[in-house]
Amino acid sequence: KRSIDSGHSDYRILSYFGRLNYDYKGRYLLSAVFRQDGYSSLLGDNRWGFFPGVSAGWIFGQENFVKNALPFLSFGKLRAGWSNIAGGSDPYIRNTYATIGTPFSGDPIYSMPATFNNPLIKPELKTTKEIGLEASFFKNRLGFDVTLYDVKTTDLIIPLPVDPATGYGFKRINAGEMTNKGVEAMLNVTPVKTSDFTWDMSWNFTKNNNKLVELQDDLQNYILTNAPFRVQLAAQVGYSYGVILGTDFVYDANGNKVVGSNGYYKASAIKPLGSVLPDYNMGLRNTLKYKNLSMSFLFDMQQGGKYFSTSHMFGMYSGMLEESALGGNREAGVVLAGVKENGQPNDILLDAATWGASYYNTVDAQNVFDASYIKLRDLTIGYDLPKSIIGNTLQGVRVSFFGRNLLAWNLAFKGIDPENTSYGSGNIQGLEGGSLPSTRTYGFNVNFKF
Repeated sequence: KRSIDSGHSDYRILSYFGRLNYDYKGRYLLSAVFRQDGYSSLLGDNRWGFFPGVSAGWIFGQENFVKNALPFLSFGKLRAGWSNIAGGSDPYIRNTYATIGTPFSGDPIYSMPATFNNPLIKPELKTTKEIGLEASFFKNRLGFDVTLYDVKTTDLIIPLPVDPATGYGFKRINAGEMTNKGVEAMLNVTPVKTSDFTWDMSWNFTKNNNKLVELQDDLQNYILTNAPFRVQLAAQVGYSYGVILGTDFVYDANGNKVVGSNGYYKASAIKPLGSVLPDYNMGLRNTLKYKNLSMSFLFDMQQGGKYFSTSHMFGMYSGMLEESALGGNREAGVVLAGVKENGQPNDILLDAATWGASYYNTVDAQNVFDASYIKLRDLTIGYDLPKSIIGNTLQGVRVSFFGRNLLAWNLAFKGIDPENTSYGSGNIQGLEGGSLPSTRTYGFNVNFKF
């Protein structure tokens, strides 16, 4: 028994699942998956779907002709796969229900939601193709694993804006196609290995090219979020998902920024200012061990991507950021670099307060920053106490000191951590809204093995 305001919802997926595996001599591997899913939230023929998948692998390192040609090869495997999977939807998505609000003077309050649900909604469909190569050499002193993938998602479930005269702000529909193509790679190396000292290195790399291929009919962009930011976050056809839309600088034929008669930079029409998605990410971990002493540290790097900083916008507007002080001489004012509309060099002097205000009410691109960074993600130093100290009662005791999020370089705006620029979860990424500073963490561990 549940109360009417408990917020409980029921959702069920009924699945029939089968798998066939074939293994020949431990070298040739084949797997096929057959899946039939039924979603309680969908209706009729849209409720059921058949979603197969197949994968194959060849462990070529065990072939004699490979061993003869590459005697230094320890292991090698080639793999490939293809699959179809589907996603259902939220519960009660077929019909539109009134919402019961807090009673007023004992009378119930009902209201209709902003989104009109669709009884003909279909599940989203994701088709994945993948191929990979894994190999290790010199008794596993050197190894790599590379994967190429191509993912296409169709029938995206989105709330499409509609004419408010319908009584709703949105209608839930299936629309669009999105692709993700990329590479994931890992490299493991042991440069030094002796009886007392070992040095291991691990490098990983990921690059994903995302593209919104189409929405519905002639719809070119779909706004993901708006207030409380000056800019908008959108899914725009032909661009990566999560495009920042806002005003940019106006440039003359020679590439100079154009300054208006008020001394502010002139603003363009609303246009894409970059995607929140990075060009690539990679990490490098080193682990060094000398007898009972070990040290491990990890560097993380992100290249590309953009974010809009509300903190920078208001910090400049209010004069609270160091940059607004004009090098400690606010009274001198500033002349913005660029040309006037007549092509002559700009000579309009702005006082510091007026200049700072321009970050709020003119060009949005002034508050859009590159999201690249290099970080010392963690550092750990550990020591295994020798048996002469712990005796035979315990199998081992390890003492370690660690630090997390220790240092950062290559920040476009030193006051903001690019990893800390999401206003919320889900689609609201790359819009920084007064985020708290990132923190370093230090710790001490003692592990006992019995």
